[in-house]
Amino acid sequence: MKDGGFYYEFENPSKVVAGAGCLSDAVKKLPALGLHNAFFMCDGHDKDSAVDEVLKAVNSVKVRTGAMYVNSEKVVCLASLREMRDVYRVNNCDCIVACGDYRVINTAKAIRLLLSGQVVRFEDVKGINVAKKKVEIPLVVIPTCVGISNVVTSGALIKDDDGDVSECVSPLAAPDYCIIDPSLTSVFDTPTTIAGALESFAKNIEEFVSKQAITITKCMNLIAIREIRDNVFKVVNDPMDEHAVLGLQRAGLLAGVCYSNASAGIAHALSGALSNVTGTDNYICMGIVFAACMRYNLPVAEKDYAQALYYIIGDDRYAATPAQDRARTLIETSEKMIKELLEENGLPLTLSDIGMKEEDLGKVVDETMKSYALVTNPRIVTKEDVYEILRSVM
Repeated sequence: MKDGGFYYEFENPSKVVAGAGCLSDAVKKLPALGLHNAFFMCDGHDKDSAVDEVLKAVNSVKVRTGAMYVNSEKVVCLASLREMRDVYRVNNCDCIVACGDYRVINTAKAIRLLLSGQVVRFEDVKGINVAKKKVEIPLVVIPTCVGISNVVTSGALIKDDDGDVSECVSPLAAPDYCIIDPSLTSVFDTPTTIAGALESFAKNIEEFVSKQAITITKCMNLIAIREIRDNVFKVVNDPMDEHAVLGLQRAGLLAGVCYSNASAGIAHALSGALSNVTGTDNYICMGIVFAACMRYNLPVAEKDYAQALYYIIGDDRYAATPAQDRARTLIETSEKMIKELLEENGLPLTLSDIGMKEEDLGKVVDETMKSYALVTNPRIVTKEDVYEILRSVM
């Protein structure tokens, strides 16, 4: 900063259409984006009607399905991406339409990176803003579960040929068009919905205290936290409540928009490492470690935590809480909510519950220390700190 001035950048390249029953109207805009012959991706939930409904809607506007890929990988590997690239080209596809959960959308963003950059080597996309666009590959994403914050983020996780996972960050990864229709979400089971909401909750709080946070992102984070507060228990009681589901989807969307501008911190790094090492879904790992990570950041994030508390407990309880206790009350309230939701829905509460042992911690620590999220965490993180956090949630 110079002479009291400031500088920041804010980016959100994706157009979002959201609302109950919006799918039929939203797809009418797809031909204008240049979509004619789609490479369609889904998650293989045959029991659910979401995929059939989306296919019918897309085909109704004369966007045909040139090829279909059913994704089953938590983090897509290079071999799968090469296979998809060949299928895309052989079938003369001109766009990507992805309907599904976190895994499907991550894979769609990864293949979009490779195709739009005409990539031959993984090094041409690995890292931050390495990929360069050479051809236009429109990408449309239609999420089918709540809380997933990657729907509009400018990044994708890719597993290389050695099995190492890297985050490839580029505006090319962000979709052109995102359709959020809660009627496509209500068919999913409650534990998955709850886990997604908790992951979104954690991301929004971490982004709120991020070193990169700016006024725009902080405002979005606080509104998202309130959406989770108002709607998460409604979804627990009635998974078919489309208004509550949409509220949780908004919270995930806001977390994603902010993540492309203000990266998350230690909980994001740690949950990602745990997921990579154990194979457990990221949002479950986040639920396990989040409160411990909040306690770790408390010495440097107390002011922000105190401010965020208002959006969790509301007017009366906030006013009744002494100012010096507000930050700790946020942590305690968050921990109580997370524990209650995890327990009631049969989700793991500790690392032991997902099969972790003391001798496994070293690999998780090493993986955590590679994460860029530690750079934007408000407190400097050491290996010893990560060990201490992990042991506290064993």
